Amino acid sequence: MNAVTDHRSLVDALGGNKAVAEGLTDCTAVRVGQWKLGNRIPVEYWEGVIVMAETAKIPEIDSDWLMRTTPPRAKAA
Repeated sequence: MNAVTDHRSLVDALGGNKAVAEGLTDCTAVRVGQWKLGNRIPVEYWEGVIVMAETAKIPEIDSDWLMRTTPPRAKAA
């Protein structure tokens, strides 16, 4: 398995867009794909993603890791 270094690689490690969406409430594979494009999992989904990571035996994933690896938002022009 490849190293999990960012939100995009975390989604892949958890099985991809469809698998992540199916593991969360009110989420679609298209939405997860948007997260991958922006390399940012919205905070309201962190709890479910952390549970999925624990189940998948990816122990380093917690709210601190998600916060540290969230890229800054682009500033409006």
